Amino acid sequence: MVQYDKLGDVDLVASLVMQDHAAFTEIYKRHWRGLFVYAYATLKDREEAADVVQDIFTTLWNRGAELNIINLKSYLFTAVRNQALKALHKTNRADVYAADLAACFSDDAGNTDDSVNMRELYHIIDHAVNSMPSTMRAVYIMNKHEEYSHQSIAEELGITEHSSRTILNRAMNLLRAKLSPLLSLLLVFWQA
Repeated sequence: MVQYDKLGDVDLVASLVMQDHAAFTEIYKRHWRGLFVYAYATLKDREEAADVVQDIFTTLWNRGAELNIINLKSYLFTAVRNQALKALHKTNRADVYAADLAACFSDDAGNTDDSVNMRELYHIIDHAVNSMPSTMRAVYIMNKHEEYSHQSIAEELGITEHSSRTILNRAMNLLRAKLSPLLSLLLVFWQA
């Protein structure tokens, strides 16, 4: 007998494709709580967060055989994020969410020093992005700014989808390496 709690996500997805209900149940048990907390952090409504997560799991069960899931956890969290943002737009609470997000970055939005500091930070990030090799820069901009999928990036640039993912990962690591000392300093000064 298969012990589903011992299987990794890759094996569970393979079983899910075969409509294995026990594999689906294990996926649900393993990921429901984290997805709910993630949805609740965005929506600030328990019922709505539970509905979003339930919809994702319903889609997973109904369309599991059609979906090409490489990383289950990433797929689930991305699906929940997208569904939660759609729910915000439907209930016209997107402005509240944007205001909450803006409040995370600044206690006093009118503070000129913070505004200047943010512009300087954006300038430094832009400089780091512009110093990337051309393909890396293109993949980063297409994914992070223009919200292209890896498949779309691959088609547009004539590379494989795997290469798109690898290049984006390298770009993010490069940005982290260049910006982490600066961000640490900013956090120290913003806390003061």
